[in-house]
Amino acid sequence: MPDHSPTQWPAETISALVDRFERPLLAYASRMLGGDWQEAQDAVQETFLRLCREDRQKIESRIAAWLFSVCRSRVIDMQRTKHSTPIDASKVSLADPAPDVSEVASDEEARHRLTEMVDQLSPRQQEVLRLRMQAGLSYREIAEVTGLTVSNVGFHLHEAVRNLRNSLAMS
Repeated sequence: MPDHSPTQWPAETISALVDRFERPLLAYASRMLGGDWQEAQDAVQETFLRLCREDRQKIESRIAAWLFSVCRSRVIDMQRTKHSTPIDASKVSLADPAPDVSEVASDEEARHRLTEMVDQLSPRQQEVLRLRMQAGLSYREIAEVTGLTVSNVGFHLHEAVRNLRNSLAMS
């Protein structure tokens, strides 16, 4: 009789995936949760627990999109449970935990201005922009995470960049 059990993940593979994706997932979840770092940690922990139970062969080829999609679903479930209004992904900006002091002083104003400009984008544009720029996901992966089509992802990214460019030109 053939073995139909799921293909397990080696511990070193899980460890490498946690090393690679934990920080971007935490930033993504934290923004969606309005800066609630503990809730974001819970969502990311649940995401990795689900990964351990998932059949490796089914998701290995699309691991980044799968992780962000599961994390996004978990955050949405957490928001529903709290009976709160979902907060768009732009409400919190997280500083690098170990920034260079000279960079902080010289870049703070520009960073603040850019954050304000990104905050003016639609929630959908903010989400696809952050998934592309901060998480490094492909258009296909962003489409899988958000439920949009690949062409719709491209449209939202194009509009976000155009809006940011226009905002920079006016400032």
